[in-house]
Amino acid sequence: MIGARAFLLAAALISAPALAGDTPASEAGAVAVMGPMINVGSRDRSVAFYTKGLSMVVQMDMGSDKRHETMLGFAADRTRPGIILLSDLTAKAPASFTHGNAFERIVLRVKNIDGVVARLKSLGYQAGNVRDVAMGYRMAMATDPDGYKLELVESPPHKGMK
Repeated sequence: MIGARAFLLAAALISAPALAGDTPASEAGAVAVMGPMINVGSRDRSVAFYTKGLSMVVQMDMGSDKRHETMLGFAADRTRPGIILLSDLTAKAPASFTHGNAFERIVLRVKNIDGVVARLKSLGYQAGNVRDVAMGYRMAMATDPDGYKLELVESPPHKGMK
């Protein structure tokens, strides 16, 4: 039986040429980023944060009740990058996660950052105020239920686009 991580790697390798558009696989490479996998204390609590708070959708669920992976993205298309939540009740882990100094944060591009931040706050989640940063970008920080820092970024409008 193929393991969950091996399956995800295989899916990334298979989908990489499609993500590259018309570029031949030899030029584009055979690897595409699927997204970070993060350990979560409660699958249901984390799915609620990402789906209700950030409007992400569950793309796929797999594994057992003891070791379960949930793929989330901003669209149902599993070939697009997203976040993978790992709920591993078989691991001998502490009750809370220790966030090291090598991992800083997950950066997510969002539309209508004011609305996203307002929704997170109305649902009782931690979210900072929106601020303007360089070159027309706007950003805010948020924290998910397991303490992962998220940088929410709204891109400036492109010229000629509405």
